[in-house]
Amino acid sequence: MKDLSMKLGQDILASTALFDVVKDPVFLMEEDNGSFRYLYVNPSALAIMPTQDLIGKRLEDVLDAELCQMIISHHYEAIAARESVEFLEKVDTKKGVFFGETVLNPIFSEDGQCRHIISIIRNVTEREYKKQDLQATQKQIEIERKRLDSIVENNANAVFEFDEQKKFLRINKKVTEVTGLTEEELIGQSVVSMVVESCLEDTLRHFDAALQGHAFDFETAIYNKGGDIVNFYVNTIPIVVDEEVIGVYIIAKDVTEQKKVVGLLQESEQRYKSLYANHPHGIFTFDRHGLIESINAGAETITGYSIDELKAGCFETALLPKEMDKVKRFFYKTVKTKKPQRYELSFFHKNGQIIDLQAMNIPIIVDEKLVGIHGIATDITEVKNAYNALNETKENLEVFWNNSADPIFFIDTKGDIVRVNPAFEKIFGFTEEEMLSGKGTIIPPNMLEDQLAIVERISQGETVNSHDTIRITKSGKSLNIISSYSPVRNTEKEIVGATIIYKNVTELKKAEIELQKSQEKYKLITESTFDIITLVDLSGQIEYVSPAYERVSGFDNDSFIGKSFTTNVHPEDQSLLLSTVNSVIKGGKPATIEVRFLNREGHYIWMEVSPTPVIEDGKVKKFFTIARDITERRKLQDKIAKMAFYDHLTAIPNRRTFDDRLEKALLEAKQSGKKAAIMLLDGRKFKEINDRYGHDAGDAVIIEMAMRLQNAMGPGQTAARLGGDEMGVILPAIGSEKTAEEMAQRILQSIEAPLSYNGVDIQIGAGIGIAIYPDNAVTEKQLIKRADMALYEAKKSDRNEYRFYQ
Repeated sequence: MKDLSMKLGQDILASTALFDVVKDPVFLMEEDNGSFRYLYVNPSALAIMPTQDLIGKRLEDVLDAELCQMIISHHYEAIAARESVEFLEKVDTKKGVFFGETVLNPIFSEDGQCRHIISIIRNVTEREYKKQDLQATQKQIEIERKRLDSIVENNANAVFEFDEQKKFLRINKKVTEVTGLTEEELIGQSVVSMVVESCLEDTLRHFDAALQGHAFDFETAIYNKGGDIVNFYVNTIPIVVDEEVIGVYIIAKDVTEQKKVVGLLQESEQRYKSLYANHPHGIFTFDRHGLIESINAGAETITGYSIDELKAGCFETALLPKEMDKVKRFFYKTVKTKKPQRYELSFFHKNGQIIDLQAMNIPIIVDEKLVGIHGIATDITEVKNAYNALNETKENLEVFWNNSADPIFFIDTKGDIVRVNPAFEKIFGFTEEEMLSGKGTIIPPNMLEDQLAIVERISQGETVNSHDTIRITKSGKSLNIISSYSPVRNTEKEIVGATIIYKNVTELKKAEIELQKSQEKYKLITESTFDIITLVDLSGQIEYVSPAYERVSGFDNDSFIGKSFTTNVHPEDQSLLLSTVNSVIKGGKPATIEVRFLNREGHYIWMEVSPTPVIEDGKVKKFFTIARDITERRKLQDKIAKMAFYDHLTAIPNRRTFDDRLEKALLEAKQSGKKAAIMLLDGRKFKEINDRYGHDAGDAVIIEMAMRLQNAMGPGQTAARLGGDEMGVILPAIGSEKTAEEMAQRILQSIEAPLSYNGVDIQIGAGIGIAIYPDNAVTEKQLIKRADMALYEAKKSDRNEYRFYQ
C-alpha cells in the first residue's frame, strides 16, 4: 500500500476508482488543522457509516468525540511512524455494533510530506463476538475451577483425587492434617499401599464400582504416617468427562474418635448390664412415678418374686403395712432432692418369711432430668439377728461380770491391771481406781517373781490353769487363791494381755487340812461346796462324789458310784485326764486341767479338774479330784477380753487399743523411714441431737459414724472410739501427708449422707484434726496433742472440715 501511495503522487483522487470494487471499507482522509477530513469513501464504507453525506466533513462532524479523538491519535501515530498502523475499533451502526480491524497507510508526496492517509477496515465483527464468547466461557471455566479448588482445599473432610489406576492425583490439606502425609509423598502412589489389610477388599470393590460410574458410601481404614489406623466414612464420586469416567473423587470423613466413643459407649453399656445382672444385691428399677420397670437376679433371690409377679402387684402386697408410707416418703424425697436416700424396711419373702432389708434409692439422671430411680436392696436379716444376739450376749456378759462371785480382772502385757469386776473389789477391798493407779497391790513381795514368770508364760501364748498361790487383801489378810490365766489376742492375733479368774479357796484349804483329821469333816465340807469332789481308788473306780455332781451334771450321785472316774468324760479328753491322774499318783506335781463332761441334757460342759493324791504312811492309797463348772467362764473369757479392748457401743477398738497401735505405728515409721498420721474426729451438734431426739438417737449417730469410719479404713489402718462422739484414726507407714488428706476427704464424704432414724433424717457432721509423725511430733502424747489442736481449728468452721497441724 505504501508503494501504491508513492505512485499516486499529486493526483490522489484520480486513483480512488480502484477502491470502489474493494469489499472492505476504505476511507481517504486529509489532514485539516489538527483533524482529518473525508476526501473519499467507498461503497462498503458508506454502508457502515451513520450518514451518507461524508465527503468534505471532518471526523468530529460525523463521529462522537471519544471515538473521534481515538481515530485522530492513531492517524498522527501513523504519520509520525511513517509506516502503517493497525488498531481495532468498534462502531455502532444502524445494523448494530461493527468491529473493524483498521490499517492506516500514510501517503507521502515527492517532497516527503504526508497530508493524506488511506484507512482500510476489515470486518472482524463475527470474529470478535466469537472471541468474546470464548473469553466468557474461559472465564466461567476458571471460576468453576477456582470454585472446585476452594471446595476441595477448604473442605472439612479429607478429599482425594485418583486416576483410573487408583493412583493419587491430588489431595487437600485435610488429608495431610489427618494422615501426616504430604502431597509430594502421595502423588503417584497407589491407594492399595495405605488401606488397612482387613478393609482392602471392600475398598477396592467400591473403588471399581466408582470407576464404572456408580457412587457409594462405605467405611474403611488407612494407616497414617506414624503407622496408626485412621477410620474414614467415605463417599466415592466418579469424575466423568465427555461421558467417560477418567478418575474418582473420594471425600472421607475422619470417624476415628467417633468409633472410639461408640466403642467406649458400647463397653460402658456392657459393663452396666453385667453389673446390673450379676450384682449380689437386689436392684429394682422404677420409673419416676414409682412403677417397676425391671429387676436383677439378686432382687429375685432376695424377694423370691419374679419381675412379672412384682409388676402384677406383689411388691405392694409384700410390703408390711407400716412400711408402705416409709417407702413412698423416701421415694418421693429422692425424686424431689435428686439425691440418694437410705433406709431400712421389712418385707414378706414369697415363702412367707419376714426379711429385713437395707434400701438405697439412687436417682437416675439423664440430661439433668430425673427419669427414674434404682432401688438397691440388701438382705440384712442375718446381720440384724446377729447384732441383736451380740447385744444380748454383751448384756449377759455384763451380768456375769458384775454378778460373778469370783474375782475377774484384766492385765496388760506388762502385768499391770487395767480392769476389775465388783467381786474383786469386794474380796480384796481395793477399788478399780486404786488398782489402776498403782496405789493397791494384792501380790505378796515374796511372790513377785512367781507373778512375773506367769506373765512371761502368757506373753508366749501359754494358758495357765489352776495356779495355786497366795494373795493379800487391803486389810493385809492372806487368801489362798487358785488362779487361771488366759491370753487375750487382738484381731492381728497379737497378745495384748490376759483374763484372770481367781477362786478363793482359803476355806477349801482349811477344809483339806481338816479332811486329813476327820472323814466326817471331810464329808461335811465336800457336801457343802459348790465344787464337785470325787474320791477314787487306785483302780479308777469312784468311791464317793459330792452332791454338787448332781446339781452340775444332772445325773444322780448314786449312779456314779462304782464306775470309772472317766465316765461321762468326752472321748477326746479322757487320755488327758488319765495321764494327769497317773502323773499325780506317781509323785508328779498337782496339775489342773480342763475337760468336758456330759450333761444329762445331752450337751457337754467344761470342768476344771484338779487331781490330788491321798497319802497314808507315805504311800498313795487313793486320789480325789476337785472339779468346778467353768463353761460360762470359757464362753465369756474371749468376750470379756474383747470388752477390755473394744468399745461396747460401736464394737470398734477403744482408747486402749488406739494407744497400743499408735505406739506400734510410730515404731514402724521410725524403722522404715516412712511417716505415720493420726486423725482426731469430733462430731458436730452431738448435744443438740441428744437433746432433740434422745440419747438413743445419739447412740445411733455414734454407731453410724463408727461404721462409716470403719468402712473407710484400708488394710493396717485403725479407727477407734476414744469417748463420747470423739473418734481416732491411725494411718501407719504412709509416704506423704497426701495419703492422710485423701483419707480425711474420704471420711468427710462418707458422712455427708444423713442417718435415717425412726423416719427422721439426722445430719451427721464432724471436724477432723490431723498430725503427722515425725513432721509434727515424735512421741504419742505430742502427736495426739497436735492433732487435738488441729481439730480445734477445724471445728471453728460451720461445715465439715479437716485441718493439718500448723
